[in-house]
Amino acid sequence: MNNTYTVVQRAKLLFFEKGYDAVTEQDIMQICGLNEKEFTNQFKDKDHLFCLILDTMCQDIDHLIFTNYTDPYLIPEQKIINYMQSYMQYVDMVYTHLHQSHVGKENVLDHPTIHHAYQRLEYSLSSVLLEMMNTVLYELDDINLLQWNKDHLNQQIQQSNHVLLFQALDIQQSLYNSKISVHTDQLTLEMKRVKWREIMQTEQAIMNSQDRCILVKTLLHCIEQHPIVMLDSFAGTEQRSYEMH
Repeated sequence: MNNTYTVVQRAKLLFFEKGYDAVTEQDIMQICGLNEKEFTNQFKDKDHLFCLILDTMCQDIDHLIFTNYTDPYLIPEQKIINYMQSYMQYVDMVYTHLHQSHVGKENVLDHPTIHHAYQRLEYSLSSVLLEMMNTVLYELDDINLLQWNKDHLNQQIQQSNHVLLFQALDIQQSLYNSKISVHTDQLTLEMKRVKWREIMQTEQAIMNSQDRCILVKTLLHCIEQHPIVMLDSFAGTEQRSYEMH
């Protein structure tokens, strides 16, 4: 554990406890055992340290997604649980943190540096939702969910007359296949990480966080309208027969 990581973790707890506005640079230096020169050289100021805290959350999310792809024995249902738990944890942490720190969306423009870090984190959170969607669409075929959900998702998109969503879904499936291929190729872990970063950069270049969220919301709406499809494999035969009639 390096010194920067330790400082970031301690500062995170301090911000959670007191709120952004109440924390001073002197507070940070005191709790982290830094003098003014060390603090300035390492973090520049309080805003930049706070941004670093948000960015470490992004890195944690990326690591979660990467490792979920690397484990060939991790079943889809467990992946979904991992993503759901991570998403709820970070959303609760981030929104509570921003609320306590008085840098929520309503006045975030007063902190432009934090605003950009917050946007990066929102994008990372949308990645978790997107991977849940990918797992549902492309990995649950062993319990007969793949084609049904894909068909109904396409119907939802057709009904919305949203051509860009069709394109987004095709692009997303192609990117998903690229992620899978990275981990099936005989590469070193470092090379896999390099290729993974390239895919992530491509993904970010073609689909922003708003488009990704629209795509995921469309799927969630489809699931809400047709819950039997998502629950069918987990229900007993008698229950399935009853619901279908």
